[in-house]
Amino acid sequence: MCRLDLTLLPLPDAVTVLARWIAPHIPPKLLHPHEKITDAELIAVALLQRLHKVPHFSRWWRLLKLNPFPQFPSEPQARIRLARLTRVVEQLATEVQELDFVAVDSEPLPVSTFKRAPRCKFRGARHGFSTAGPVYGFKLHAWSALNGKIVRYEIRPANEHDFSVLCEMNRDWPGLAPVLRSSS
Repeated sequence: MCRLDLTLLPLPDAVTVLARWIAPHIPPKLLHPHEKITDAELIAVALLQRLHKVPHFSRWWRLLKLNPFPQFPSEPQARIRLARLTRVVEQLATEVQELDFVAVDSEPLPVSTFKRAPRCKFRGARHGFSTAGPVYGFKLHAWSALNGKIVRYEIRPANEHDFSVLCEMNRDWPGLAPVLRSSS
């Protein structure tokens, strides 16, 4: 299988190719009249920024608006829309692989010391317990493949028990488990 190097294509062609690939994976949404590009094109432009190794989004957006895409929306509007599309981008970026086994673990993510928790105003943080003791904040629950690569993760308030979160994560296991074929 030959992979197309999108960095060698002219930017308008690369955006078109990527947008066509991304479009079926994006949930349908109402395109408002003030939105000048589709979500698929916006994600394609953000991915091309990474492929071209441009470190700052503002410079990348200014470059695009100067020459090939003067019709693009303003940079703040693009940033806001990309923030809303973060979940979609995460799903697109996750490489699908068949999993026979995963290692499951959780890690506390404290936002303040337990003693100072009553004064902490961090939204969503809760009191909870881990193997290290009491924690105020969140917990990272992760599946890791046997090679050490993180396959799936959830960040939840610290008061949610590991078992209940992992049971919820396991509902997606049939989509990741290997397909057993019968030899008949």
